[in-house]
Amino acid sequence: MTRDISDGEGRFLMTQLSQPSQVTGRTRWLALVFLLLLAACLAEFLTGSTPVTAVFRNPVGFAANVALYGCGSILIREVAIRWRKRWGTILLLGGAYAVGEEGFAAKTMTDPVGSPVGNQLYNHFAGINWVPLSFLTLFHSAFSIAVPLVMLELLFPETKGRPLVGNLGLGIVTFAYGLTVTVLSQWLGNPYVPPVFTTIFLSAYALAFILAAYFVPSSFLRAKKELRDRGEVSFYFLGVGFMGVFFLNFLFGHLLPWPLQAFLFVLLPVLTARYLVNHAGKNGNDIAKICFILGMLSIFILPDISLELGGDVGVIVFTALMLIFALLLRRQILRRNRQAAEGMNKQQVLS
Repeated sequence: MTRDISDGEGRFLMTQLSQPSQVTGRTRWLALVFLLLLAACLAEFLTGSTPVTAVFRNPVGFAANVALYGCGSILIREVAIRWRKRWGTILLLGGAYAVGEEGFAAKTMTDPVGSPVGNQLYNHFAGINWVPLSFLTLFHSAFSIAVPLVMLELLFPETKGRPLVGNLGLGIVTFAYGLTVTVLSQWLGNPYVPPVFTTIFLSAYALAFILAAYFVPSSFLRAKKELRDRGEVSFYFLGVGFMGVFFLNFLFGHLLPWPLQAFLFVLLPVLTARYLVNHAGKNGNDIAKICFILGMLSIFILPDISLELGGDVGVIVFTALMLIFALLLRRQILRRNRQAAEGMNKQQVLS
């Protein structure tokens, strides 16, 4: 006898069956450790914000980075999967993450003179450092959060679209991230106290990203064509150009009126995303992703040589290791693509 599943119970059952299965076993734990450590180290080490030796000299500070970047990355990934969304939602949630770290914890977006990026009086207006607000929103969203998540999927393709943690794990990473932001904001971080209006504005700014991430369609920022129509080199230089223009604007943009500098930080991801959407392709785009990341990483070579000479011991080694790792990922992707093509050819022969 066939059961009618048009009732509420049936709909619930079908919804449960349609949920992606959670990654289990050894792969799950390897993926979680990989994401926690890569997210905590990548942006902080490459930019010199945290010295490489701080892992040993300041383990408490490094643990705070793990709780911020690592738990933040897991939280964003798991929420996007539960909402059945992809990179558009991840990038928007990355913008909200940036507010938590740089708006509340480090206060880079509000402190006009004592923030990690130095004197910001030239663009400080209505309690907000508008240039750091724009460039740190972009940097954390597109680099600190997105790059580790892309690398996770490329290294562990079986995790794509599948949760790494259950509800309890999601609650733990949410608590760890929120507690770290609160402790740094109120007690152990920058002592600057922003005006109440500034706190309200930043909260609304972060909420706007979260709401946009929830309501944006799953097709947002999805490639238009089925297959990529540009070679690897073009995506590599797109990454070079994206990160290169980003840092040029950061270093020399103060020579322009600050509203124009802030606008350039907004324009840059729009143009980059447009190219990726038009040319990366829906399927077989892993090679485009890793080449784009390789381009971004390449920009750090010269600055990190300077940091190494200035006393940041080990940073150039870390940079080299990240480039080597990305190149190994590229080789792995090419090997998977060849195996997939060979499998398709065998099926065609047999059929």
